[in-house]
Amino acid sequence: MLYIGQGLPSLETFCSLMCLPNPVCQKAYDQINAKIADVSEALANASMKKAAAKKKIIHGTVNSVVVSGDGTWKTCGHTSLIGVCTLIGSRLGSS
Repeated sequence: MLYIGQGLPSLETFCSLMCLPNPVCQKAYDQINAKIADVSEALANASMKKAAAKKKIIHGTVNSVVVSGDGTWKTCGHTSLIGVCTLIGSRLGSS
């Protein structure tokens, strides 16, 4: 629930409405979210490294790759710690 902007109280409400047992305690919830964040970051880094390596094989060097990109943040301005971006290779059209 944290990754959609909610927290444990919202998860508890959801479980109650769905007649499910109570979820984990706050400490366990925080540990689970920390693990999810670590794994998500590792997967994102691995995916980006794989994409860069693929472009390097095609073009000879990563520095010669032309891309188009866009991004967004959870709040106005660039002060939010939550955001997403995408890059698309101009020649192959691959993201």
